[in-house]
Amino acid sequence: MEGTFNFKQVAQENTLLSPIMCNREKLETSEVINKELTIIGFDFAPKFDQNGERVVLDTGEIDTFGVVIFEEIPDRYYCVGTVFTKVCKAWAAPFSSPAEASAALAAEGGVRVRFTESKTKRNQNLTAVEILN
Repeated sequence: MEGTFNFKQVAQENTLLSPIMCNREKLETSEVINKELTIIGFDFAPKFDQNGERVVLDTGEIDTFGVVIFEEIPDRYYCVGTVFTKVCKAWAAPFSSPAEASAALAAEGGVRVRFTESKTKRNQNLTAVEILN
């Protein structure tokens, strides 16, 4: 084997839900609320039900949620909810992979956002997002 094999990195990559999480710590919603941040990368991670089983859609596909990284906090990642996962899926759609779409997003300089706390019509907590200039 040429070079040095990084056992720690390989272990981390294989225990995380998404490669974008590797060598980063998770951000809590309270840490991103009402801050102007620039999303420079994204990926998807599988959803799990209460029994620890992957959530499978009627189509047979595994349901996912978006995971983003910010220019201002590059050593952390944030798991987005339903609203912004929809945006991530729209970003990924015209590309051959989420990694390719994420690289294009970074090359373009990212997208500035502000997450805010909100409520659904049924009074459930919701994290809303505003796309900034």
